[in-house]
Amino acid sequence: MRNTSLPVTFTTILAFSLLILTVSCAKKPYAEWTEGQAEDDGRALNCLVLHNVNKGSRVWFQELFDSKTIVEGPTINHYQGTSWYIDIPADGTVTIKYYGRPLPRQSWAPEGFVVQRHGKPDKPIDVYYHFIKHPKNDALDNDFVCRYEVQPGDIIPQVKKVKYGVEPLEPGSGLPHGWYRILIDENSQPTVQSDDEDGAFYASVTLSKLPQPLQPMTIEDWPDNQYRGFMLDVARDFRSVDDVLQVIDLMASYKFNILHFHIADDESWCLEIKDLPDLTAFGGSHALPDWDLHETKALKPTCNGRINNATYYTSEEYKHILRYAWERHIAVIPEFDAPGHSRASIKAMQAYERRTGDSSLRLQDPADTSHYWSAQDYTDNVLSVYLPSVYKFYGLVFDEVVRLHKEAEVPLLAIHIGGDEVPGGAWTGRDRKAMKDLFTNNMLELAEQRNIKLAGWEDIAKGIDPEILERLKQSLYFVNIWVSKGMEGIPVVLSPATNNYIDLAYSADNREELGLFWAGFVDERKTYSMNPSDYAGDVVGLSAHLWSEQLRDFDDVTFQMLPKVLGTAERAWNNKSAGDFNRFYSIIVEREMPVWNNLGYKFKKR
Repeated sequence: MRNTSLPVTFTTILAFSLLILTVSCAKKPYAEWTEGQAEDDGRALNCLVLHNVNKGSRVWFQELFDSKTIVEGPTINHYQGTSWYIDIPADGTVTIKYYGRPLPRQSWAPEGFVVQRHGKPDKPIDVYYHFIKHPKNDALDNDFVCRYEVQPGDIIPQVKKVKYGVEPLEPGSGLPHGWYRILIDENSQPTVQSDDEDGAFYASVTLSKLPQPLQPMTIEDWPDNQYRGFMLDVARDFRSVDDVLQVIDLMASYKFNILHFHIADDESWCLEIKDLPDLTAFGGSHALPDWDLHETKALKPTCNGRINNATYYTSEEYKHILRYAWERHIAVIPEFDAPGHSRASIKAMQAYERRTGDSSLRLQDPADTSHYWSAQDYTDNVLSVYLPSVYKFYGLVFDEVVRLHKEAEVPLLAIHIGGDEVPGGAWTGRDRKAMKDLFTNNMLELAEQRNIKLAGWEDIAKGIDPEILERLKQSLYFVNIWVSKGMEGIPVVLSPATNNYIDLAYSADNREELGLFWAGFVDERKTYSMNPSDYAGDVVGLSAHLWSEQLRDFDDVTFQMLPKVLGTAERAWNNKSAGDFNRFYSIIVEREMPVWNNLGYKFKKR
């Protein structure tokens, strides 16, 4: 018999491997999404194809669009928030063509696809995209030029005074907290003067940023604001402890001193509370809802659709974060947003009641017939503030937070209770103002009993009884101003969405970049342009805010932070800076970007 076998070569092995891979992939479910062109009526016909799916399964995904008209294929059903699902009517390939709003940015495309089948584990599947190519307009980027000759004493945030040579500056008078002075002699030896530990720390940061060898000079510097904050949202897209520590290092390098830790929202409850284990066992772990759309085992996946992941910090991890931040002269203010934005805690306490039969920690009244739609598309995320059990719950939360800070030996400056975006329609049959007064009064009582300060979004101090407002002022550490131009008689932290929400996209000119744009676009020029004198009230500082609906990994975090957060760092330290934006941006390019490159950080390059 003649031998018909082929010689075994690398090409043969490669071809055979590709054949096996092709056969294997042919049986593996995956999704394809094709972006449609905008039509005359402003809609776009998009196409979603699900390959190798089984009849009777359910496919979940996340999408920001809020309406669809099906032209072909099975219905796309909205669940809560950004979650949608499709019940598969037949084996094989399922094609859905649907009208939606034109895709404003590629990061708004559907993602987080997961297949759910009876008796099978939930399984994430790959998705492949076909985007429309749009011409890129870089015209606005041409404004980011570097015409300033960077000097040895130029850093971000910029120092108040610098004099080159060995002749020292005359020291200032009436020195504020955080003041420091550095004298560098002709031998490059620095001498530091400061009146407090913060000043000594900021001097060390400045020295670490000056180019080597150190040039003879005198620097005198201090912060104009005692609150220089950065808010990190970990509830929408969870960040690991290591990620948080890296964010803290970045904050310290730009002399931020407050980490506003957005740790509980609709999507997750991210801190272990000793006496409320269901908060994290249910509200900090994620699985798909049951087939009858009840979440009985865990909260539904967050914005990115990840499943079966624990998304919370243990008590020890939280204390580690507290200590790490405090060593870098940063205080942590935890936020538990209420009475809206509370779906995770509501669902977790429903799970607790099912498990134990105990209704004493109930957060939502089963008899409530309210119909509402929150800003993030939830219909079940508002606390029934008239229930005494709500305040029993928050008493336990407050007690645990106080205990953790005490054990970490780190001050608890305040607990942030949110207070924003309670949707219209909540508390049907009850007076809305009376409900807000009741909630505010009861939360104040919890704070007063424990001798702690409260913070909130500006909404918390609006529309309440004058007597309650006066009481609130006594316990209020600050409110974040995010839409208004200030509040008389109340300590405010400037957090305008139009300037300081750094999750907003850099510009409209690159659809491939991350970012929302509901309040416009924010880049380093926009953050730098903040002028605290434009705002009324007792301005205690500024804060940048990084919401995480669009974030998926640490590269996304650094990209949205760098360089735009430096404008907030500059304005928080210096109400008025020497020079113009060109000088500021020139320093970033020459001093900061090489450091980010060395650290492997992803950032916006022009």
